[in-house]
Amino acid sequence: MAVDPAKINSLHPTIGAYQGKQVLRWDPASKCTDQCALYNDCPYAKGGKCTLELTYMNVIFNNLITMDPNRGIADRLTDIELQRVGIHLIPLYHQLIRLKKEAFAVKQITVTNKQGSLMIHPVFKEIREVIKCVSREIKELGINEKWKRKFGGIANIEGGSSSIEELMEQGDPNFYDKLSKVDEAPKAKKTLHHGALPKI
Repeated sequence: MAVDPAKINSLHPTIGAYQGKQVLRWDPASKCTDQCALYNDCPYAKGGKCTLELTYMNVIFNNLITMDPNRGIADRLTDIELQRVGIHLIPLYHQLIRLKKEAFAVKQITVTNKQGSLMIHPVFKEIREVIKCVSREIKELGINEKWKRKFGGIANIEGGSSSIEELMEQGDPNFYDKLSKVDEAPKAKKTLHHGALPKI
């Protein structure tokens, strides 16, 4: 992957290329100012671009899209998927860290509305909404499945689901068929039981 470091976290949407595909990112970081809710408590150096935002977004992006072929899943993403990581998913994470910075300054998690009802401070509702959007984008991009196929995890089950959540909830649909096969010699080593977990 050829990436221009000067274009990362800037107003340049195209930061480089990977295997003939454009690598796009929309994540211009905020400026560090004394108006920031974290300014007095922030462990990072003051001035320039917000180092907290830079660190947050860069760690997430580099875990997914990296020059090291032994890390990340850039090689498993299509052109469109690669673009969606940079211009959909990373901006959502940017919104999330900015909202978390605002939430840090909130003294009371609950507020009273005009009708006198107690409600959760709006910034926390927004955080939850962005997290839902992040989860939806990750699901639509198939990031968890691509990660598991490349690095391991729950093996794909023939005729069933490769989702660990569905596997735990519904079990392996072929589990009992596999047990009843008589043409295979029994194996001495222990096997993992993939039956459904009981509902709690």
